[in-house]
Amino acid sequence: MERIRHWLLPVLLTALQLAYWPGRALREDDPAVGAVQAAAALAAATALTAGLAVRRRRPVAAALTVEAVLLACLPLPLPQDATLVHALGVLIALYSVAVRCPGRTVAVVGPVLALCEAGRSVLVLDSGTEATGEAVVNCVLFLTVVGLGRSRRRWLAGRRSAARELARAESERARAALTERERLARELHDVSAHHLTSVVVTADAALRLGDRKPELTAQALEFAADTGRETTAALHRLVALMRTSAADEESPLGERVAELSAGFARLGLRPGVHVAPEATPLTGPTAEAAFAIVREALTNALRYAPGSTVRIHVLSKAADGTVDVTVEDDGAAGGVPGGAPAARQRLGGGRGTAGMRERATALGGTLAAGPRPDGAGWAVHAHLPGAPGPLHRQTAHPGAGPLRQRALHRALHGLDLSDGAVALAVATLPVFAVVVEEPTAAALACGPAVAHALPLLWRRRAPWAVLCAVLATAWLAPLGLAFGVLSPDVALCLVVAGAVAECVAVYAVGAFAGPAGVTWPVMGAAAAGLALSCLALAAADGMAQLAQDGGGVGLLLFLAAVLGAAFLPPMAAFWGLGAAVRSRRERVRAWEDHALTATVWSAVAEAHEERRRIAVELRGQVLRHADAVVARAEAGDLSGVAAEARAGLAAMRELLAALREVTAPGGTEAARAATTERKTSPQGALT
Repeated sequence: MERIRHWLLPVLLTALQLAYWPGRALREDDPAVGAVQAAAALAAATALTAGLAVRRRRPVAAALTVEAVLLACLPLPLPQDATLVHALGVLIALYSVAVRCPGRTVAVVGPVLALCEAGRSVLVLDSGTEATGEAVVNCVLFLTVVGLGRSRRRWLAGRRSAARELARAESERARAALTERERLARELHDVSAHHLTSVVVTADAALRLGDRKPELTAQALEFAADTGRETTAALHRLVALMRTSAADEESPLGERVAELSAGFARLGLRPGVHVAPEATPLTGPTAEAAFAIVREALTNALRYAPGSTVRIHVLSKAADGTVDVTVEDDGAAGGVPGGAPAARQRLGGGRGTAGMRERATALGGTLAAGPRPDGAGWAVHAHLPGAPGPLHRQTAHPGAGPLRQRALHRALHGLDLSDGAVALAVATLPVFAVVVEEPTAAALACGPAVAHALPLLWRRRAPWAVLCAVLATAWLAPLGLAFGVLSPDVALCLVVAGAVAECVAVYAVGAFAGPAGVTWPVMGAAAAGLALSCLALAAADGMAQLAQDGGGVGLLLFLAAVLGAAFLPPMAAFWGLGAAVRSRRERVRAWEDHALTATVWSAVAEAHEERRRIAVELRGQVLRHADAVVARAEAGDLSGVAAEARAGLAAMRELLAALREVTAPGGTEAARAATTERKTSPQGALT
């Protein structure tokens, strides 16, 4: 299929040329067509077809090959009709260069082709005026083709970027559950496996040496009770964190913080939440960073001041989008004021606070963590800025000179070669019309033509403003005629040929300004504006004298209606084309957004489902045995402690083996071997 796409257009172009010449001449029995001419035409067609066939892979080589074929036909005994259709190959090749090559390459290849075509016109045409006119027309065509090609390149770049994002999201979705298993396996191993292993080792040692050292039994029971409580608390904390759904990342921040605090309340903290009412539910990166900071601060409070009272205050300001987060605890460890200040001081340089500070700094915010001013407890305060408003951006850098430079930079930012090519092509058309009609007035025509086309540079960014500017500058020609600067013929050429600018502006409104239900009035506005400029031109040329007669005003109104009706169909056509392009663009982007969103949410759902499943298994198996270890230790049953700890380790091994056999390459056999090795080890330890 790809090869057919490469060859289809060149073959059709060659077939059309051969059908036109020498095909038509042979059908008409033209004696000028001989074997030599037919062979030369066939050779030129073959070379041109081969050159255009590589335009997708070698666009620059294709463009130069096509131009070389046309230049090589000049000394051959061929009429102009023999290369008439072949000349379209230059435009096709230039379009491929504009689509597939960087801007610098286009800026070099385009002028080279234009110079070659200008030289060919000089050699073929007898009159210098005709050669100049054809060179100008070629430049306009080249600029138009380059503009279309760069627009296509921009569109394809956007689609490739969307495809990469979708592929990345698909990859993340495929790895979501596996990544979650790996992370949870590490946490399970680090949080509780070593604790249970130490209980087994200690209990076995006390059972073996209890006859000789009876004091070991009491120590082992106390150690088992303390370690069992730590294990139970750690597992409860892990289960609570796993129950916080990542699928809630788009929920309002207040709801997520309330759900999180309820989960930590079940672990012994006494959190109090105050979230200021949000005019608009806060979501996005700022809300995600605020939620993560609250979660980490609560985890630290649970670790260093269990049972303490924690106050959570979240304030979002609608004016500038900033969010202030404050988490304070009273420092009561186990309900007794005065927790562990030394441990808290060490925490200030640890990974928890560093992670919170990195989240705040990534958004341009700040975070402070340390003892409260009264010394009773710990406080974390984060300030997360939102997007800066226009006033903030304007006053951030005072000075008239820098402001003007930034304004110019903003005005030119985002413009590319296609914008300049379209504006230059539209400006060249009226100048060319003036050159043909009155060559001596070309210099006078340049100013109004450039002013009329210059707003088109920003047609994609501000289409309505561009349309208004184009309609306003259309009055330059009537004003020039009224003040005697321009002749009637020159002014007429500027208005008629300059109407292309109105067409481009109307297309831009349809394509970039908004939905069709909002932009449809542009057809009538553009037609009316163009009709009024034509009437102004007629009035400046002397028709204003009709106003002195009784029916002069009525005649002018009638002419305005006729001209408006005449201009309305082409304006409707250009608006409809722009609206159709916009509709197609929105459909493609909507499909891409839908696919990306569906993939991301699928990954979130899979990860959440994996967390939920593991949380259920933890509650049903490991937590039950960890609670039993504490109960047996409090009851003084050292053998029961060892048995329950081994049972908890066995449940943990099964859960970790189930996780690892999926995540590791060839993991099923490796997990089974590791499980067998652990089961046969003397202490049943988990390494």
